[in-house]
Amino acid sequence: MKIKNLILTLILAIFYPFSLLQKVKKNKITFISLESSSLTRDFKIINNALIKADKYDLTYHLFDYTPGLKNQVIYIIKCIQQLFAINQSHLVLLDFNNFVVSKFKRKHGVKVLQLWHATGAIKKFGNSVPRDYKIKHYDYTIVNSEFFVDDFSKAFNIKKENVKITGIPETDKLFNHQRINNNSNYLKEKYPQLSNKIVVTYAPTFRGRFGTGFQELDIDLDFIQQALGDDYIIIYKPHPLIVHSKYEHNKNIIYIPHESIEKVFAVTSMLVSDYSAIVYDYMVSEKRIIAFVPDLDDYAKTPGILFDYEKEFPGVITKTNQELVDAIRFVDPDRDKQIKLYDRVFKYKDGKSTDRVVKLIQDIMVGEL
Repeated sequence: MKIKNLILTLILAIFYPFSLLQKVKKNKITFISLESSSLTRDFKIINNALIKADKYDLTYHLFDYTPGLKNQVIYIIKCIQQLFAINQSHLVLLDFNNFVVSKFKRKHGVKVLQLWHATGAIKKFGNSVPRDYKIKHYDYTIVNSEFFVDDFSKAFNIKKENVKITGIPETDKLFNHQRINNNSNYLKEKYPQLSNKIVVTYAPTFRGRFGTGFQELDIDLDFIQQALGDDYIIIYKPHPLIVHSKYEHNKNIIYIPHESIEKVFAVTSMLVSDYSAIVYDYMVSEKRIIAFVPDLDDYAKTPGILFDYEKEFPGVITKTNQELVDAIRFVDPDRDKQIKLYDRVFKYKDGKSTDRVVKLIQDIMVGEL
């Protein structure tokens, strides 16, 4: 990976002086993503709000990065295009880490706002883990509460005062009860087998990394479904970076890769996850959360966990398939523990985080920050 980054650095260094010949456009905002070729989550929400404001020149550089030689070549071309877009924009919005910003952002006139693709973090990320390049030259990021400020400051090499507690736009939907009802009706109509069932949603994070590929955790969902019996049904919502799953054609579970997690939450009776930040999102529902973490000891070392997992996790922690079955069927949730963490993680519960982020963007654009 270091060789690839060296090659990319040399290529971008050739084009960098030419990117500085263009002037920064004071009303230009550029969205850059490596997770999707279309606007999703916070990017989609913020984009719609900015279009409505009708003040800015909006441009988009969106790329769904996957390993492979062909995609490596495409990625290099995309980085060259990003180089010119970044150094012409007054504001750059990111939803993932960005090599070009960290290496070739011009010194003056360009601001970068990191809109991280999750409500918070459980696992270590950014500069908090070993990397092929150091993240730098980000100016601002947003978080959901004071609980995340230190970790996001370290991860993105941003001053603490520039870690802005606005709430996360995507979470606004979680406080909209009419939307939740509509989503529930939509999924139950699409998947009639959900009706009159206790719905257990399994939604883990990925294993692996960019460049080497991503894998799903080994779990026996067939055994779990059989052990739970007919009163239960399992939804498997894989992480977006998992391209192929051994469960995608399994008739014993409902495999839902493309519906939003927001829709899936609307029909979920209890969530089974691990180190994914969607645990924070699901706490809004005040329903049961269970951890399935057979690799907890190893994961705590690499990439690492930001807090004492066994102390802080807002639910039962399981490490075997049988333990998971028993937790689902027999173990009552620790409501006090879950509510305590929920209150620490969510400063705002008003469904107006989008408004606060748009105000932050407007302040950056007029130079008030």
